[in-house]
Amino acid sequence: MVQQLVQEKKPMGSDAGIVAGPDIEGLDGTIVDLFAEAESLYKSGQDMLVRKLGGRWVGEDYATVRARVLHVARALVDSGIKSGDRVAIMSGNRPEWALADMGGLHAAAVTVPIYDTLTPEKVAYILNDSASKVIFVEDREILDKVLQVRDEVPGLERIVVYGPVDDLPEGVTTFADFEFEGAEATEKAAREVDRRMGKVKPEDLATIVYTSGTTGEPKGVMLTHDNLYSNVAASRSIVPIEAGWIALSFLPLSHVFERMAGYYLMIASGCTIAYAESVAQVPANMGEVRPHIMASVPRLYEKMYAKVRANVESSSWLKRRIFQWAIAVGEESLQYTFENKPVPPKLAKKLARADKLVFSKIKERVGGRLVFFVSGGAALSPTVEKFFNAMGVTILPGYGLTETSPVVSVNTPDNRRLGSVGKIVPGVQVKLGADDEILVRGKCVMQGYWNKEKDTKESFTKDGWLKTGDVGRVDADGFLFITDRKKELFVLSNGKNVAPQPIENDVKTFPHIAQCVLIGDGRNYCTALIAPDFEAVQTWAKANGVRATDPAELVQDAKVQDLLRSEVEAANKRLARYEQIKKFRLLPRELTQEAGELTPTMKVKRRIIDTEYADLIEEMYKDQDNKEA
Repeated sequence: MVQQLVQEKKPMGSDAGIVAGPDIEGLDGTIVDLFAEAESLYKSGQDMLVRKLGGRWVGEDYATVRARVLHVARALVDSGIKSGDRVAIMSGNRPEWALADMGGLHAAAVTVPIYDTLTPEKVAYILNDSASKVIFVEDREILDKVLQVRDEVPGLERIVVYGPVDDLPEGVTTFADFEFEGAEATEKAAREVDRRMGKVKPEDLATIVYTSGTTGEPKGVMLTHDNLYSNVAASRSIVPIEAGWIALSFLPLSHVFERMAGYYLMIASGCTIAYAESVAQVPANMGEVRPHIMASVPRLYEKMYAKVRANVESSSWLKRRIFQWAIAVGEESLQYTFENKPVPPKLAKKLARADKLVFSKIKERVGGRLVFFVSGGAALSPTVEKFFNAMGVTILPGYGLTETSPVVSVNTPDNRRLGSVGKIVPGVQVKLGADDEILVRGKCVMQGYWNKEKDTKESFTKDGWLKTGDVGRVDADGFLFITDRKKELFVLSNGKNVAPQPIENDVKTFPHIAQCVLIGDGRNYCTALIAPDFEAVQTWAKANGVRATDPAELVQDAKVQDLLRSEVEAANKRLARYEQIKKFRLLPRELTQEAGELTPTMKVKRRIIDTEYADLIEEMYKDQDNKEA
């Protein structure tokens, strides 16, 4: 059972270069088991799912949610869904997402999350490839996407829409009516759901998660109940999470990081999940909900970092000096914090004063009672990580893939190392293969790609290790460090190897830069496409006599270009000569997921960028008189 984990230490790296997480008991189970255990422990007196309605945060407790889940399961059975049938969910984060997912799993179906930002063509592909029979959609906008391709998806039998929809099309049911069907279901349907729940096995397929990826068509990752349950159990055994905590959820539940860390793990731990109104409302919602824990990709922390830096930059000379002093004190204390040693009395007094003058104000902006953030989905800049930890805002970076359910390693409050993605979690083994590629084996590793036997075979070594495509190293204490993506390493025309991700992450730490895409594969030197942080640039422009306010005009302004050039030059000073950015072009907007330029975890789709901005890129290389590389 998830709540009865006992950790037993195991020697690290004891088997021919293999680094293994500690051995624990309780890694076997199903998500149905997980929910039943949680409901029995936390059923009364605590909200499980919370959302904002009419300006108020409204929640439902564990017992109420469980009753609704069973209604959804019975309605699915009454609709003809059989064990192993696929049920799709296309929606933003909200309680109904969890109800549809849990309802499907309790009916022994396989749930198929679909990103709500996908085009109708991609939606049709996933529905057909997975052979989904039912789809739950959020609102009219997403419903229209499905209706647009409905004739191309002959296997789709039913559409259920969450929100109120005028002029409900034929064959479309509201979620309220669907739940009512389940509540009024026959005794036979209720008994069938109970029978299926009792027969769900750990090795049964639970979900097919389609990876958007940075290249190629989506691939359906097959994850079993055991894959997900073991990852929840492993994470819970080493990351201290207390029942009664509030978690703010805003990353897409269609991505396995939020689904495991922000949903299944929170339920197993007896937490309350509050759904953010939108990504844009996350800062406001943090102040209202006052979360104890929150999972995010690095983009949130980068934006927070840039905002703090911009505010400091625009403040008085005295406030800047106080802030710089406070950060220096915080950074000095990290050597003790990270080693779990008491801070010397004299430094502790300085730290208390720094907290009162500076850090407490930052902590209030994230709600005032945050215990820690968890970062995943992409690499977090060590500069950003160090900055927040110095202020006492703990960020715990981890590492994983959709194919590993997802957590492979994670830092913990009592066992962390700056710049690393932590130690390997229980039930998982890691070793380095050719070119230092990270290879993974363990209970959390997928069963393969749906309908793609060749891709499945190619993703594993002959002796059964999953090839991650990530390059890394493991230090003497067992901490894993990610150095780059194997496929994204590029080679300059002089033979020099360049790892773009660390350079991009460093450039993004400057206050007026939101995004950076490094270019240079097969070229003579490195260049970059840079999206400014337009909010910060507009504030600077107003204070420095720049009349332009529109983003397209701002990037053409000479003063703004000089400002960004100074930051790029400052970044170059930290790089080897051949890694330095010789030329760059400013983009008139940020890269977005909606435009197909970023994955849901904000990773750059480099092939798309190379095509979309081919003219700008060629312009930077048309005169290759710069021979430095």
